[in-house]
Amino acid sequence: MSPEREIVNLWLNRQGFFTVSDINASNRVIDIIAIRQGSQPVVQHVELHCSVSSPTVVVSDREKADLLRKFNDEGVVNAVQKAVRSCLGRESEYDKVLVTTSSVSLHGIAVVKFQQVLREVMGQLDRQNYRSPVTRALQLVKFVLMANPEAMASLIGREEGVKHKPLTYHNKEQLLKQLLQQDVALKLFGRKENEQIITNLLRNSTLRQPERLAAALESVLTKRTATRFLNVLLQQNEVKTAIEEEISKDQKLVKFMEA
Repeated sequence: MSPEREIVNLWLNRQGFFTVSDINASNRVIDIIAIRQGSQPVVQHVELHCSVSSPTVVVSDREKADLLRKFNDEGVVNAVQKAVRSCLGRESEYDKVLVTTSSVSLHGIAVVKFQQVLREVMGQLDRQNYRSPVTRALQLVKFVLMANPEAMASLIGREEGVKHKPLTYHNKEQLLKQLLQQDVALKLFGRKENEQIITNLLRNSTLRQPERLAAALESVLTKRTATRFLNVLLQQNEVKTAIEEEISKDQKLVKFMEA
């Protein structure tokens, strides 16, 4: 069984589905049939279409036609119905589900992103021992790699020695935006020892522009803290020098106009 199929199987099992994989259907093989028993049983025919080389590429018309045949081929339909009768003792309607890494829309078929499946499986993983090599590998990624900030930063950053980066520059930006919106980021930047990080960020941001910085401060400071801020600012040597220079320029201009 392929790793991605095993991950989807685990995802379905945790939703209460009994799964049967690799079912022969004439000249095809059905990936997964999932059945959840109950007063109203839920049956799904699940196919996978996953890629790591181009996970966001839009599926071509030719690929769409082949994906549709995975669900609608006469031999496939007959094999699914036979498996359902074997499990339930009767026929039953079933849903068609495509789990994929690509962007695709198919008539009559529910599309689930494999990324979402993987995220849910990883999120539910605990530290108990699993016999499955695939599940164990996910454990190691979650509790060993992802638990190491330096290793994660190296993997997604620009350090030498790491080939085949998992994130594009655009995706790195999106990741940072998502992280900065979390509570942990607010707590991080609320600590005095991290002020230098904020200073470096400001120095390299658009807030270097006086107008933008003034507008940002207006939205941050209250009337009381604005007064305190001005008092402290006016005590800075560079600020004093700049003010004195401006005053000197104004005085010279007044004298010139009066002459």
